Amino acid sequence: MSHRNANRIIAAGIFLVAEAVYLSTMAPTFSFWDCGEVIATSCTLGIPHPPGAPLYLLVGHLFSLLPFFHDIGARINFFSTLISSATIMLTYLIIVRLIALYRDSKPDGWSLHEQIAAYAGAAVGALALAFSDSFWFNATETGLWAASSLLTATIFWMMLCWYDEEPMPGSERWLLGVMYLIGLSIGVHLLCLLALFALVLIYYFKKYTVDLKSFSLMTLFSLGLFFLIYKLIIKGIPVLLVTTSWWGLLAVVALLLSGIWYSHWKRIPLMNLALLSVLLLILGYTSYLLIFVRAHAGPPINENNPSTLQAFFSYVNREQYGEWPLWPRRWSPEPVYQYFYQKYSSEWDYFWRYQLDHMYLRYFGWQFIGRSSDVEGAVVDWGQLWGVPFLAGLFGAWCHFRKNWKMALPVAVLFLMTGVILVVYLNQPEPQPRERDYSYVGSFFAFSLWIGIGIERLFAWISSRLKSLTPTHAVWLAIAVAVSGLLSIDGRMLMANYRTHDRSGNYVPWDWAWNILQSCDKDAILFTNGDNDTFPLWYLQEVERIRTDVRVVNLSLANTGWYLLQLKHDSPRGAKPVNIEMRDDDLANISYVPVDSVEVAVPAGREARKLYDDAQRSGVALPGAPSDSLRWTIKPALTYQGQGFLRPQDIAVYAIVVDNFGKRPIYFALTVDPAEMTGLDRNLRLDGLVYRVVPLKSESALSFADPGTLYGNLFNVYRYRNTGNLAVNIDETSRNLLGNYPPLFARLALMLSASPDAPVMVPGASGARKTVRSGRLALDVLDRYARLFPLSRYPVTPKLAGSVAAMYAAGGANEKAYPYIHYLKMLAARTSVGQYPELYFALAQAYRAAGKVHEADGIMKELEMELPGLQRRLDSLKQ
Repeated sequence: MSHRNANRIIAAGIFLVAEAVYLSTMAPTFSFWDCGEVIATSCTLGIPHPPGAPLYLLVGHLFSLLPFFHDIGARINFFSTLISSATIMLTYLIIVRLIALYRDSKPDGWSLHEQIAAYAGAAVGALALAFSDSFWFNATETGLWAASSLLTATIFWMMLCWYDEEPMPGSERWLLGVMYLIGLSIGVHLLCLLALFALVLIYYFKKYTVDLKSFSLMTLFSLGLFFLIYKLIIKGIPVLLVTTSWWGLLAVVALLLSGIWYSHWKRIPLMNLALLSVLLLILGYTSYLLIFVRAHAGPPINENNPSTLQAFFSYVNREQYGEWPLWPRRWSPEPVYQYFYQKYSSEWDYFWRYQLDHMYLRYFGWQFIGRSSDVEGAVVDWGQLWGVPFLAGLFGAWCHFRKNWKMALPVAVLFLMTGVILVVYLNQPEPQPRERDYSYVGSFFAFSLWIGIGIERLFAWISSRLKSLTPTHAVWLAIAVAVSGLLSIDGRMLMANYRTHDRSGNYVPWDWAWNILQSCDKDAILFTNGDNDTFPLWYLQEVERIRTDVRVVNLSLANTGWYLLQLKHDSPRGAKPVNIEMRDDDLANISYVPVDSVEVAVPAGREARKLYDDAQRSGVALPGAPSDSLRWTIKPALTYQGQGFLRPQDIAVYAIVVDNFGKRPIYFALTVDPAEMTGLDRNLRLDGLVYRVVPLKSESALSFADPGTLYGNLFNVYRYRNTGNLAVNIDETSRNLLGNYPPLFARLALMLSASPDAPVMVPGASGARKTVRSGRLALDVLDRYARLFPLSRYPVTPKLAGSVAAMYAAGGANEKAYPYIHYLKMLAARTSVGQYPELYFALAQAYRAAGKVHEADGIMKELEMELPGLQRRLDSLKQ
């Protein structure tokens, strides 16, 4: 069989292997973080956060229309699996080309053992990337990184195709294709631009003799080309549009076309190639017209509203994120960052220890050495992959430079530019809201090329040291090396990472969004905090058309005028606009306002009656009499030089509550920090995953809950698919958010067990209300909690575990209390009385409730003996 056919068959097989793994582990719906927003804007062709990804939105929209899956999120997840598998296939093809280049022979002339070594080595390297931690994670959810990886691999592969064909006639088509793809990649992610320096090196080594002068000129040229693309095209064209409108862009295109015609007529090939390349770059960049056009259509998700040239300029240039310097490294003035900066002795110490080691080398180690666990902050663990992929890559890099340094250097440049240099450019402050390993997949891709080369070179090294190796023995040796590589690298990576990357049964994001939205009454206004309590809701509203009547008000976006104007004037999917009496000019220019504490009173309207009705339905007395008005004190959210200030989001919350309370139900998501509630934390009723603003001031913050409403949501409304199924993997972000449920169940059970013989009326599954003894219902609540959120997966605080054990014991169910007592004992075994007295006190209380008085007294004596100075603290804990 010819090399061409064999290579294609193996490449197709690798694609199918990767696709089978990705499909079996693909998320069945959208995931947390940006996924919900990307899917929603792809489905509706909306405008995501800057700088957007118009090309991705167009292709994602196409996949959202294909009836492969019922869930639209799964359809676009499927798109990610396909492009990721294509990247793996291209990785294989690139490794084979690199091997052919340093062998300096035509593949059709390779012997059988040389073919096996080359194909198998390339397969091992490609599958190492496929099963690496970060790439696999990106491949099974909707995100821009999978598409960015495909474009990077395609560009690199096309450049090698040009290298093989040049100077044959027509080889320039590869260069033109590369420039067009770079232009298109701008509409996905700018990461592909970092491959530019490696591409210029490949061109330089093919066309020029290497000496100091030519290398210096090449370096200047690569910097100039990067400047041309990034500054003059990506950033310059929006400036041109702002200053000259569309005529300026048309004039530039006309000049380029004239130059292309002139260079073709005068037979100036280099000029013709350069001008065609610039034109194709601009043509690829025109995908951004989608953002401008769709902004004029006013889609429900229209972030920054870039419908004017000035707004479009601001959107493309990411002005809302501000600027960050390359130096100093500890640059952010924010107090939280300043606090963490103090851990480092100097700028270099911060760069080496945090930015380089913690935020890159640790991630690199996850891929090819092993990751200790799937939790945030996980360290490199040599016991997972034994470091075999890492050592194979190092060996491959060393051999590559020895055999063909001219091709090894572009791989090294790609590895460094998308790794260490990217770390320098990003200049990330500590802490980050989540792990950022996905940012460096380009670097991991480059290293995987060396893993493949390392396996091929390992065969060559062994065979060169064996005397009188016959062709038959050489074939068996190549097979042995191939199998060893596939098992020790790819097989081990597959085994180590499969469980933590299997999302096939994870419906937590969908159910989380459903539960929040269904907690709200009709036409509610819901304040949310960040990505994970906003983007999932957008997905359900825009894609599934679920509870579109609820107006989600994201507090982070509420700091911007364009967002507040949209809330005031727009009616997405027929929802009511948010009544805001402030003038449009004031909203558009909203800013910080100096203020002292302000007393606010708003008529309660129908909210007071609602409180009485809910309490009457539950048969439980209210903790106090509702007021005829909502009264609270707004305090400055921040202080600067002794002066208090309200942030724009604080002003927005104040205006929305004042202008809408009593007319529409208003809620805060459970995930909103009380500090973001502008002083309303004592005027809230816990209804589940939301707090409702009510005209009743509770004794302490967030202490009021209606058992009937809470029970109805937790038992009859909320969905918990697979949360208690330990056979289904739940990722860390999902586990963390699911950690909000156990306190809700415990809170409800505590309320019910306070008067165990009292009757309470709760809604049944059919909606009809039933009367149940509170004590019996408390045990039902605890049983449901135990089934849905087992302790082995969802650890809780010692106080909560002790409370659950005590409630079970008080209800006569000691056998159900023992797992929580055992849980407390396990926690206690990892610490000491002096380090964690609260834990030991909770264990003592649980023992006492379960009738184990002797054990409880022993712990209490130990506490008193070891920590006599904490007697007062223990007394406060008892209370």
